[in-house]
Amino acid sequence: MLHHIDTSRTCNRWNRDYPPVLTIAGGDTVSLALKDSSDGQVRPGMTSADLAAIDKTRIHALTGPIEVDGAEPGDALEIEMLGFEHEGWAWTSIFPGMGALGDEFTEPFLHFWKLEGGQTRSMPGVTLDLHPFCGIVGVQRAERGEFRTRPPGPFGGNMDVRHLGVGARLWLPVFTLGAGLCAGDAHAAQGDGEVSINAMEAPMTATLRVHLRKGAGLAGPYAVAPSPLVPARYLKKPFHVFIESHEDPREAARAAVRRAIEFLGKRFGLSRELALVLCSVVLDLKISQMVNMPITTVSAYLPEAIFD
Repeated sequence: MLHHIDTSRTCNRWNRDYPPVLTIAGGDTVSLALKDSSDGQVRPGMTSADLAAIDKTRIHALTGPIEVDGAEPGDALEIEMLGFEHEGWAWTSIFPGMGALGDEFTEPFLHFWKLEGGQTRSMPGVTLDLHPFCGIVGVQRAERGEFRTRPPGPFGGNMDVRHLGVGARLWLPVFTLGAGLCAGDAHAAQGDGEVSINAMEAPMTATLRVHLRKGAGLAGPYAVAPSPLVPARYLKKPFHVFIESHEDPREAARAAVRRAIEFLGKRFGLSRELALVLCSVVLDLKISQMVNMPITTVSAYLPEAIFD
């Protein structure tokens, strides 16, 4: 059976006592209209100053919760990602004090993307392929009370796993009766690391098929992601790899991002702000080694294929 939930049925917190907006059976398909992560506060034409004034307590907007009939603690939901349809625009920002380099940017910054089919050309000299997914997919937490949506956990939530696009399957352990499935924070594209604080934040419609797996005994989220793990066009050219090592993995990642920003500035004359925004939506951070204790090596991969 196919169900639809519109954007009037949203929440901004995890709370196992929220009543469900819909009850479905295992195997049903749900079409979810998703607001952007700002809960509809960010709109095309806004300025960076406008961005600074939004109500940050409304981040994120989640559609749901959805009750899955018969779900109980110890079970799992298997969620098939069937489709994602954007509305033609997205935004990415920089907030001082947040993200990988938040201490190096003192003013808010806002960039809008025009989404055309499966691509965007909203930055000079660059064509990016879209790979939409939900940054947040989760079930209600075991604990009672209200919880902000930013931290992920064994219940799923704000995981920002960009490989959960069309064709992926995600398994989530169930902690409450009915599960209380919610989704939101849709991204049109994202690099692994989401280093500016945002990906391409976009209102979107997500279509999911939800199966109930009784007695699965799952410890935490698990997924099967389709290949390739980057847009196929990006594989046709080499990748630029910025490699850094440090005792603190976060400092290694920060250094790699700085070098990517410097590279983009020299190649295209991009400002540090635009370069960080671009890194947030396409640069992939990877842990290359943890064996040479106490040093961790982090590599940042930038596809040559994005450059016109």
